[in-house]
Amino acid sequence: MKTFRPKRWLSSTALMASALLIGCQTVPVAEEKESAPAEASAAIISETPPELNIPESIVDASCDCSEMATIPDETHFDHGVRALAARDYAQALRYFERHADVESEKAQREAEIGLAFIAVLRADGSDDTSSQALDERAEIMSLVLASLTQLEDRLSELGRKNSKLVRDLEKREAVLKRLRELTLGQLED
Repeated sequence: MKTFRPKRWLSSTALMASALLIGCQTVPVAEEKESAPAEASAAIISETPPELNIPESIVDASCDCSEMATIPDETHFDHGVRALAARDYAQALRYFERHADVESEKAQREAEIGLAFIAVLRADGSDDTSSQALDERAEIMSLVLASLTQLEDRLSELGRKNSKLVRDLEKREAVLKRLRELTLGQLED
């Protein structure tokens, strides 16, 4: 079995090459000018560089980015969402109704969702002025969370009422059963 042994000559060669390259970088330019003849340097200066055919960089080109940026047209749905975020339900209702007038199935569905959401918000009877001055999207999320919390509260309240009604129904059925037994028992005598 062979074991790997690093070659010392390889590392020393690499070290010498790097030292040589560093030494080449530090040669002063002034010494070159002094050693070159004056006529040769005048010839170098008088030459004009050849014209390069390089395309203009995109970075260097003048660009009016406002021409390139497209701002999508805002729909009545967008305005309705903004009105919802501002908790102006009456205005949002008008925008969603206008959006429903658009001849598009997608617009119809969006308007239905907006109108349904307004109906849920109005049904809870919460304070319309409790805007938290958040971003529109965060404000809508806040409205949704508040609605969900209220719906959960209603659901638990209805669950309690349902439990009570079930107990009352069981009591009534037991009373009716006893009354039947008493009534039927008297008829047999």
